[in-house]
Amino acid sequence: MRKENLAGYLLLIPLVALIGVFYVYPIISMSRLSLYTTRFGFGDLKFSGLRNFVDLQRNPAFKPAIVNSITWTLVSAIIQLIIPIGLALMLNQQFRGVSVARSLLLIPWVTPAVVIAIMWRWILEPTMGVFNRQMLNIGLFSSRVNFLGNPKLALITLICINSLKYIPFGTLLILASLQSISKSLYEAMMVDGATAWQQLKYLIMPLINPMIGFMGFLIIVWNFNVFDLIQMTTGGGPANATITIPVLLFRTAYRTFNMGQAAALSVIVLVVMFITGGLYFTLVWTRQEEGQ
Repeated sequence: MRKENLAGYLLLIPLVALIGVFYVYPIISMSRLSLYTTRFGFGDLKFSGLRNFVDLQRNPAFKPAIVNSITWTLVSAIIQLIIPIGLALMLNQQFRGVSVARSLLLIPWVTPAVVIAIMWRWILEPTMGVFNRQMLNIGLFSSRVNFLGNPKLALITLICINSLKYIPFGTLLILASLQSISKSLYEAMMVDGATAWQQLKYLIMPLINPMIGFMGFLIIVWNFNVFDLIQMTTGGGPANATITIPVLLFRTAYRTFNMGQAAALSVIVLVVMFITGGLYFTLVWTRQEEGQ
């Protein structure tokens, strides 16, 4: 028995080493750097305690980044949870071309973010973009709209673009969960005279709730950390209307080269993600396990 345990521990050594090198050491190094004043992250380091965290609050982009990150994450989560459930329920039906529809659904998910960003910048371009031109032709717009250049429209526009990429993944997860439900359960409810709404409320939703909870956790973490789409479309503008914490972190680290503040902001993001994960596994995962 002891030899078997020893063999198991030996097999875990490579995994522990990888986690230590690529995760634990960078976290420790970043946390240490957040306590020092440094412009480039190397050379002379002057210990400053929590000064970097205090100075972050004086950054005029810090509060907009927090508000935008919360708005971005919550609105994206709502969209990316509700729409995939509806799409999955439709794709779970048997009709001609359902296999093709399921395959085409993957296209936005596998498309690189840089392609999506460039494509939508051209589509929404106010003077030559196809979207404005078509809306003017059919009479829905009276004038051209600068979706990505208007502070009131830029954030919600990016949320919609970002959701188009992540909705397919959520749909496939929910669809896989739906297909695991035995047909005999549907037949039993139909024999009892249950309507489609009753099947959804009392059969489908209770059985797919664990998947919805897991998907919600992934969506929150992924959306909170989205950087590439925002950076390649608006860069956080106009007037910080679309700046989020990851974009602010990039600006702080690679434009002003204030690595101490960037590390402090990274620590804040790390704490938020740990709290989110802790709440999920405490409030959602544990309850699901107890319910089973």
